[in-house]
Amino acid sequence: MKIFTSLFLGALTGIAAVFLHLLLPPFGLILSILGSFTAIWIVGRKLGKRRYKFFACISWIFVFAKAASYGNGGELLVQGDNLGSALMFLGVAAIITATALPA
Repeated sequence: MKIFTSLFLGALTGIAAVFLHLLLPPFGLILSILGSFTAIWIVGRKLGKRRYKFFACISWIFVFAKAASYGNGGELLVQGDNLGSALMFLGVAAIITATALPA
């Protein structure tokens, strides 16, 4: 049950990051990166082990990868501009850092 909770929270955090990163640049980007870091860190604190943070991290990356690829109508949720690239690099760095921290 904890695995499903961590997967759900990671996906929810990824969805929030994707939708928030374009809101009032650069504040939305900062909010999405800090929120992703905090959410992954809280998953580890509440569920007790680093492996749950890893599952949340994997689901965040999966959501980001789906948002950065073309949809059925050719739309992109994360574009290849400065904000999208910053979310990719800094967001992934933030969640990996949160995963590496002790639970």
